[in-house]
Amino acid sequence: MMALFEPASRTAALDRLLAREHTALLAGNLSDLARIAREKESLIATLADAGPSAARLEHLREKAQRNQGLLAAAALGVRAARDRLAMIKSGPAPNRTYHRDGATAEIEPRRTTGINHRA
Repeated sequence: MMALFEPASRTAALDRLLAREHTALLAGNLSDLARIAREKESLIATLADAGPSAARLEHLREKAQRNQGLLAAAALGVRAARDRLAMIKSGPAPNRTYHRDGATAEIEPRRTTGINHRA
């Protein structure tokens, strides 16, 4: 019988995988996370049969929660970067001003297509 199918080795393998996930998150290796997620799903599916102790399960839960917080922060960072790039791509927002009669007007910024040469 392979060692991976023994209960203690399944929990140890998940522990090591959670540590790898943590390292990948801290290093910003987001491309590794999809593969790690597939491995994690596979290990978790077999974990119920392993019958780990409550203390061992608590340890794994704490590691998973720590990683979940890092994943959430990474997702926020990616979203913020995407939004910032979209804002830069769309250009500056128009300025609002008021006419003498109190009506609002927008002044669109000039869009330049080339290099602005100044003497």
